[in-house]
Amino acid sequence: MIIHIPRISEDGSRFTGEEPAGILDLANNRLVRVEGPIQYDLFAQVVSHELIVNGSLKVRLAVECDRCAEFFSTSAEDSSFLRAYALSEGTETVDLTEDIREDILVNLPPFPLCSPDCKGLCQQCGKNLNAGPCSCKPRAGGSVGWSELDKLKLD
Repeated sequence: MIIHIPRISEDGSRFTGEEPAGILDLANNRLVRVEGPIQYDLFAQVVSHELIVNGSLKVRLAVECDRCAEFFSTSAEDSSFLRAYALSEGTETVDLTEDIREDILVNLPPFPLCSPDCKGLCQQCGKNLNAGPCSCKPRAGGSVGWSELDKLKLD
């Protein structure tokens, strides 16, 4: 998104619209699929020798659940986008694209879950336990991943 400085009113100007999702460069990411453009609602104002931009960003996504590996719809958003750009003499435009990209990427869900009570996958057969129980027999001795810690004796 490029802001043309001469077009900003003295009291500031509001910019609403969309940026193409391609700026996120997530086309080859196997865990995240962008499902629409980046929506922005920004207010820009020139103060002294700076352009101050604040507002909100939002993009719809499909992400892979960390427990069951199924994709689900969610969004990445920031309602407090805020940047200041130094303006030198003769500056006509300011490109916000990289800052918008960075802000959306930082706001991607770090450990996405399709629901808080997602049951995940069976550790033995890999069946999605949200679809129902599997026919695997419980392993003796409890959880395999933690069994060695069960033997630990702390004084």
